[in-house]
Amino acid sequence: MPHLRPALLIALVLAALWPTRRVQPLALFDQQFYLGIAQDLRDHGRFTDGYQFAVSGPDGVHPPGMRFAPLYPAVLAGAASLDPGFAAAMRCVVDSEGHDAECSRAAPVMRTLQVGLLGVVYWLTWWMAEAVGGLAVGWVALGLALLSAPAMLDTANWLMTETLALALTTGSTAAAVGRRYAWAGGLLGLAILCKPGFLYLGLACLVVGGGIAVRWRDGRAWGRFALCLVAVVAPWLARNLLVLHRLALTHGYDSHTLVQRISFDAMTWREYGLSYVCWLPDGNALGRSLAGAGACDRFGWSDRADTFYAIGIGPMLLQTLLAAGGYEHHLGYLLRTYIWPHALWHVATSVPLALRGAWIDRYWGLVLAPVCFWQTMRRPALRVIALPGWFMLAFNAAVAVNQPRYNLMLVPAYAIAGAMVSKGSASFLKKRSKKLLLT
Repeated sequence: MPHLRPALLIALVLAALWPTRRVQPLALFDQQFYLGIAQDLRDHGRFTDGYQFAVSGPDGVHPPGMRFAPLYPAVLAGAASLDPGFAAAMRCVVDSEGHDAECSRAAPVMRTLQVGLLGVVYWLTWWMAEAVGGLAVGWVALGLALLSAPAMLDTANWLMTETLALALTTGSTAAAVGRRYAWAGGLLGLAILCKPGFLYLGLACLVVGGGIAVRWRDGRAWGRFALCLVAVVAPWLARNLLVLHRLALTHGYDSHTLVQRISFDAMTWREYGLSYVCWLPDGNALGRSLAGAGACDRFGWSDRADTFYAIGIGPMLLQTLLAAGGYEHHLGYLLRTYIWPHALWHVATSVPLALRGAWIDRYWGLVLAPVCFWQTMRRPALRVIALPGWFMLAFNAAVAVNQPRYNLMLVPAYAIAGAMVSKGSASFLKKRSKKLLLT
């Protein structure tokens, strides 16, 4: 059975590499957001904003919230029900509010699930590559994709949304390649409930798909996609309307993220030029050699108070919240005050941020990103696979401090584009060698 061979290779590679990857503490970075909500869901049966963004009510329980989408915390809560060790570790992190360094890092069920989902992503990459380019392209694409496995396994070890979102978006893309549009819409709807930014991809797909349906006078495929997407997302929207009186996916975290992005618009022209080299995947070595030691410090994640990120997450957030009158009016205030009056500069600063997010797995992405962009322009068969990822790359660069982990849905497209170039190069060399022999 040919479909089992790539699955076996994927399983062997992941099984060999996974034990070599480091497991980080559960209290680091955004993991605490989702663990806090999952714990409230287990204890009180309600979605909240978690302990970092909510104050307990008179009953000592966090009130209902909608700062984050519900799918990933729900999966964490389910994993904790099956894994007592993880349940205890999650309880430790939440009760100590992330300050107890002795909390266990155990989460075998959840991490195994995420590694399994990563295996599904690689298998779907092989399947899509074979569907659009043939058997040889499928195997080369799988080989190229598996080169990213160490970095992708590091991501799978974090209890954050990236791996689940990647599996859902890859599944949606594969369903579209296979013309299973109901599945494509439903899986994209689940991706939206995992990471709300995918709502804008869903809207773009509905608009583009609607235009295609009108042009070809066949709305059935578009209708199935739209119906399934809306059916998946609608219950969460209805809950937010009924419980929190807001017809929205989230509230608060969008502007919290945007203000961090806006802080990068304060860069000077010199810093703007430096950003193109400081965000290369070489660890700032080129930036230091061109502009001296410390030239790239403002672009990093360090605890320095003058980094763009520290300014955005600290004083700029507090200042704009005060000026806007709280999160209720924060997003509109940011758009009116910082985005629309300086739209061209915001677009310009989004370019290096987009490049920063495109370098997935460092030099793996640096090599394959331009290859994929070129192939996307040349090959219509690749566009269904690659254009959603390019759309989200541009979106993330415009609204967030774009990082490679935000753009993992480009991994299949990168691998398939690289395989197409390999096949084209091999065909060219074969024809060239035959011509030389004949002459």
